[in-house]
Amino acid sequence: MATLIIDRFDGKKQYEQSYTLATDDVAGKTVLNTLLFIKQTQDPTLNFTASCRCAICGACGVRVNGHAILACDTKMDDLMKTYGSDTFRISPLANFKVISDLVVDWEPAVDNLRKIHPGMVAKSEFSVKEGCRQTQAEFDRIKKQWDCIICGCCASECNKLTADNCDYMEPFVFTHAWRVANDSRTKDPLLHGKPSVAGGLWNCVHCQECANRCPKGISSADDIAAMRAMVMSKGMTEGVGPAHAKSFYTDLVDDSGRLNEVRLALRTEGVSTLGRAGMAITLLRQGKMNPLEVFGGENIEGHDALVKMIEAAHAAAKE
Repeated sequence: MATLIIDRFDGKKQYEQSYTLATDDVAGKTVLNTLLFIKQTQDPTLNFTASCRCAICGACGVRVNGHAILACDTKMDDLMKTYGSDTFRISPLANFKVISDLVVDWEPAVDNLRKIHPGMVAKSEFSVKEGCRQTQAEFDRIKKQWDCIICGCCASECNKLTADNCDYMEPFVFTHAWRVANDSRTKDPLLHGKPSVAGGLWNCVHCQECANRCPKGISSADDIAAMRAMVMSKGMTEGVGPAHAKSFYTDLVDDSGRLNEVRLALRTEGVSTLGRAGMAITLLRQGKMNPLEVFGGENIEGHDALVKMIEAAHAAAKE
């Protein structure tokens, strides 16, 4: 026997409902096929979304035992092996407003996608007559991002969205911003970079959950990092985020190669760091921070080689 405990919502109240299925009824089935089986044989009122059933449209994202999955691409047999159980909780994607049962409201996320202009504005050198071409190597730079099917799994797992979604867009939005900004045919990368910064590009908390749960193996965290580097190279260097990044680079290359947490705060926030005096005192008492670090320290072993590697990477990037 297999039991699915499904979190439901009828528009007014939230509740859970259990469905018990024979082992033969779930054997070889995906989570989506199992949900369809329940709807067809036990409860026609159960609501969820799906379309292609072949991991292309992204419509069937849900959570199983608290983790986002693509229902059409996840087998019940595999879940039983992974969890060592035949009982599962199926929930709607997190960090979305629930409309009904497993159906969530995508409008705010789609609005964010519109903000970063996911369509390309081509360079002036291209024309209807000549076309808008790129080499295979140029396409290869962005082909992974093209795999994003906007299923919402990354957004569901995002710890930043869970903590506070008022100043941060969904991770997949930044992936699409990076895709088009990094396209060799794009006229102005900042057309996509500026709204990304306004949408919280520097607010990612680096939890890597977006990369861990993406069914297509895309790392929005990497795309966010790449977009940060791009906007800074285009002159968008004002603000706490860029200052924080430059401070890391200074410690790594210009100083000892060791992160200096005292200087990091001062370089990033300046005198406003004084407002964190209470936290600093706590860190000092716990031995987490040494005030003498403000004067610097000895270079790490192999620092010269590290600097040469970074300089070589810079040179290669310019080629």
